Amino acid sequence: SALIVEKTTDYPTAEYSLVEDVALHFTRLMDRLNEQRLFQPHLCDVDIVLVQQKRVFPAHKGVLAAYSQFFHSLFTRNKQLQRVELSLEALTSRGLQQILNFIYTSKLLVNAGTVQDVLNAAAVLQMTHIATSCQELIQTRSLSLAMASNVALTLDGCGKSVRLLCTVRLLLSWDGRSVKAG
Repeated sequence: SALIVEKTTDYPTAEYSLVEDVALHFTRLMDRLNEQRLFQPHLCDVDIVLVQQKRVFPAHKGVLAAYSQFFHSLFTRNKQLQRVELSLEALTSRGLQQILNFIYTSKLLVNAGTVQDVLNAAAVLQMTHIATSCQELIQTRSLSLAMASNVALTLDGCGKSVRLLCTVRLLLSWDGRSVKAG
């Protein structure tokens, strides 16, 4: 698509500005970053490792920090961090994968079999808007009463004790380039 040409007085050295539709511009940007994450991991600057599942998720620190308070705090305190190792039972590959997909694409795909994993991941990563939406989905769609009460307990646990566990372990296991939690 062509850029929109606008006369400008905002910049003393420019007579015209060429502008792309903002939504299209940022959609393209996130599409490219997602492609890097999925197919060109060497262009990413951090690996998120789920130790128990032996899974590595390449990502971009700036993108993660923009969406997750957990990652924002972690990367702010540890600027050279290139690897984050997590050993938390509440955090599964399936849940983390869906959260990363959401961060990069704005689409969160859940069903009765995945909603708990996504809710747990959102709670651990301090993404309360996603955790709340998952809880609301469970309640309004009546996925099952048993699952709804289980999810509520999990959210309480992740929101407090798991986060504290992460904080303690991060302080103990920092080696300059990678950090271990769990």
